[in-house]
Amino acid sequence: MKMLKTSHAAKWILRNTRVSSESLTQSIKLHLITEACPLWMSTPEQCPFPDPYWAFYWPGGQALTKFILENPETVKNYSVLDWGCGCGASSVASAISGAKAILANDIDKNALLATLLNYRLNRISLSNTEFSSRNFVDDAGVEELRKFFKDPEKSLILLGDMFYDSDFASTAFKWLKKLKHLTGARVLVGDPDRHPLAEQQYLDRYETKFTKR
Repeated sequence: MKMLKTSHAAKWILRNTRVSSESLTQSIKLHLITEACPLWMSTPEQCPFPDPYWAFYWPGGQALTKFILENPETVKNYSVLDWGCGCGASSVASAISGAKAILANDIDKNALLATLLNYRLNRISLSNTEFSSRNFVDDAGVEELRKFFKDPEKSLILLGDMFYDSDFASTAFKWLKKLKHLTGARVLVGDPDRHPLAEQQYLDRYETKFTKR
């Protein structure tokens, strides 16, 4: 498996994806691996990236992004953390909807590159968006985010399709609850019917309550 430099990675993404708006958010265009792409049926060895999840628009991300676009007041003038931003659709929607500051965060730098390319595709200004591959899930990360979230009444955390594993969900819930307690940030989750959220036994274990929209 090859590792690509940033400039080469950008060219690869542009060359091997398709611009698509076939989703729940047709007003946003994204560089995605679709059925029209040779990589749709390829083996892992044929892709230079270990796990290009950021080249797909997962259902939770679609639902979350659609909610933002239909309810722009949710993010308008807010500081928004797009945690595990993937293709960056929720960051794009937040920028369109008037967010004051956006932090697009993903530990995979290629996801940040894909997000940047999708900003450009939709002609979105980068003036109020930061990009970070920092893993914030530790005490030092929480302290950094406390500086980003300056106003408890105007702070928001977005995440979609992140609860794919019950063990990771446990870690994520603990971190999110700590961050919410320290910053006052509201948390919006797009993750339809994943078992850590859909089964009450998991929610009881995590001691977490959700309001479904």
